[in-house]
Amino acid sequence: MNIIKKFMESGSKQDLVSIPAGQLFLIRSRQSPKSSSECLYNDATLAIRESGRYAYELVVRKFIEEELTSPFSGDNDDDDDELSVLSGQSKEDEWVFKLDATLHLHKQWNSSGDLTIAWRNTKGDKGEKFKFVVNSEISFGDIEQFLQYVYRCEYETKYQRPCNSASEQDLKQFDFSYLATDDATILFSDDDDVGDDDEVELREPEFLTSRFTNLSLKSSTRNSSDEEGADDLDDLESFVDALDEVSELVEEMPSPPTNGPHGIKRYVQYGDLFVYDPIVGEYAPQESGVKVAIIKLSEYEYRLYIEGKELMLETEFSVNMYPILDPNTGTFTFNYSYETVLLSYLIKFKTSALFNHFRVHWTIALWESLNRQPWSNLSEVQQQFVLNAAIQESENSPKFIQEDRYREDFYETLSENKPNTELDEDAYESETDSGRSVTASSFNDIDDYDEDKLEREYRESTSLSGNKSLTIGFRNDRSYVVRGNKIGVFKTNPDEDLEFVTSINNVSNLDGEILFPEKTMLYTEDRAMIIQDEKEKDKLYKMDLERGKIVDEWSANKQNIMNYAPVKKFDQLTNEQTFLGISTDSIFRMDPRISGKNKLVTADAKQYHTNNKFCSISSTESGLVAVGSEKGEIRLYNKINSRACTLIPALGQPIKHLCASADGKWLLATCQSNLLLIDTEIKTGNNAGILGYNKGFSRDNMPNMYVLRLEPATAMYMQQQSGQPINFTKATFNVSLNAKEHTISTSTGPFAMVWNLKDILSGKKTPYIVRKYDSNIMEEGFTFGSDKNIVVALKDDVSMAKKRSFRAPSKKLLVQSSSKKPKDNNTSHKK
Repeated sequence: MNIIKKFMESGSKQDLVSIPAGQLFLIRSRQSPKSSSECLYNDATLAIRESGRYAYELVVRKFIEEELTSPFSGDNDDDDDELSVLSGQSKEDEWVFKLDATLHLHKQWNSSGDLTIAWRNTKGDKGEKFKFVVNSEISFGDIEQFLQYVYRCEYETKYQRPCNSASEQDLKQFDFSYLATDDATILFSDDDDVGDDDEVELREPEFLTSRFTNLSLKSSTRNSSDEEGADDLDDLESFVDALDEVSELVEEMPSPPTNGPHGIKRYVQYGDLFVYDPIVGEYAPQESGVKVAIIKLSEYEYRLYIEGKELMLETEFSVNMYPILDPNTGTFTFNYSYETVLLSYLIKFKTSALFNHFRVHWTIALWESLNRQPWSNLSEVQQQFVLNAAIQESENSPKFIQEDRYREDFYETLSENKPNTELDEDAYESETDSGRSVTASSFNDIDDYDEDKLEREYRESTSLSGNKSLTIGFRNDRSYVVRGNKIGVFKTNPDEDLEFVTSINNVSNLDGEILFPEKTMLYTEDRAMIIQDEKEKDKLYKMDLERGKIVDEWSANKQNIMNYAPVKKFDQLTNEQTFLGISTDSIFRMDPRISGKNKLVTADAKQYHTNNKFCSISSTESGLVAVGSEKGEIRLYNKINSRACTLIPALGQPIKHLCASADGKWLLATCQSNLLLIDTEIKTGNNAGILGYNKGFSRDNMPNMYVLRLEPATAMYMQQQSGQPINFTKATFNVSLNAKEHTISTSTGPFAMVWNLKDILSGKKTPYIVRKYDSNIMEEGFTFGSDKNIVVALKDDVSMAKKRSFRAPSKKLLVQSSSKKPKDNNTSHKK
């Protein structure tokens, strides 16, 4: 008997493949007042058919002789309401669903031991799904080949191209078998720990394998059907028989750890443990076959627990672990600290299925611990977005770059940044800076002329304050460094040396009261600066830089102003008077030409009813706006007085700073332990080529996001040297009117860093170069119009660094002392 038929005639459309016998059930969520499971068809077929070019449908069709009345036929008014939100379109004898990745179609086993094909009800109540219980006569091999067809169809739907060239890894992204769920309780939970709050939307797939041992699975059930269907299946790739996979999972099933914290075991599996050896610079084997467990202690508190024969390790969930999930190698890397010891570990899982199970549970637990809310609060689309952001999809990057059609000359090669291993230390130090750092020691040597006395007085009068922030001019080649209640002014001379110009002393408001400036923004052709006092969030001040005095005071209807930005990215090059501002729950435009102190433009304001905790804002050259929040959410607007077109879900860390590329395609977000590089261009569908600022992304076409993390070993060295966690300063693109963005600058502790956009998109393991300083960096940034020179503000120093002085991260670079200065650093400068 040929169980799976291809190209079966069914009216005007053809079935590509089908499973001819089974039952269809609707499984409702636990919150539904109706029964949890309802049979729709007692005898049905499950098929895939083509609905257009690179478009397919999943069809459940009942036999004509089936007389069971569907509960969705309209007999019940409540069912009519429910029918209106179902993703499938029901006819009298069939259900039809658009076949794509949003269905999360996968196989699983029900409590009776029946193999089931399950998929989401994408438009029904949360937690609803359909299950097609496969007839016991159907072989596992046929079911696997049906799933292969599903993966290929979903691949073609997503990428709008044939699946002939798709690799096995390409198709794995559509394998949602790790989402397999069951109504059973958690196998390894202690009875006294299990309560109403312990249920999770996504249950532990590995726990379900315990049911497999109760099934009687015999290979003889496959023989006859496999032989009859051999001719029809000769064009399919070979597959691993489901029975063998089940046996492997059962064999790999570990018992719960005997020690460790008391709580609910959300995940338990075997893995091989490696530890980073700093001498050889590699991860060395420590113990194989350790038990890896994720344990829930309380509502939002989790522990990672590792138990071996010779080792027990426990750590709380935190971004300071610097976790890296690598699907290409099936490994999880993290850092572990105990008292003064800091180590980097790597766990390697035996199969991709085990790795995917861990990835899901790790991501959910980390998200809940960071956001302090249940995972179920996210929509299913948002859940999938967060899960995808947790891993590095480097294998897709080459295709991504090709689609973007970037010119090679768009990027500057990093050949000049590659370290020469034979370069001696003296040669390296002599090229480190082209100019002189403005340091405490160099100030004391300046007595040659009266102008330099200002520089010394500026340093001495603020010695206890230290530098706080850096603002780099666009038009007048000036850099402004806030230091206490003073602002130091620096410029670049023809030799590309940084040179002290003057200081604006004792910054005070219109009443003569001393201010301590923060969040400085240049304004009106760099002739003025908007500042805010660190203690008065409800006021802004305009400083005339030519006079060095505050000349105006503004407010935004007496609400606290959390941040502000130009209406358009390059407005500071013009005489534009208006600018943007945000409070914790609103976004607005301010116009200083309005009479009175309240400068808020009522017609250009968006007030939210809830406190979204807005904290960062950025704009593009055309005036598109991005707003970030302490919750970690990012909203994209084309008009600030209307709702956002796109809401990018939070990953768990606040958005400290936003920087948009001039054309709006790229958005760079700074978080504490990582950077987010977001491609805002819609790739497919009717809105392909349009930015997410102007149109919302569809459910199956979320923006591409690159989570930029340090390698755990690099983070380990940096933390050892600085004595503090990774904490990035605001990251910015290089800025120019005549060239697109291709580099990113940021810093953490005493380490300045430059990231190359081309290397990020190509999936390079370490797409950044580093330079170490003697003290912590407060802020840094490229000079306007170039990415070769970087202004760096340390606590007591301000210097100009050449990008060629940065090096690829290495142990020697990260741990060496930077006390040795270039020879010209201690010489007096002449104006």
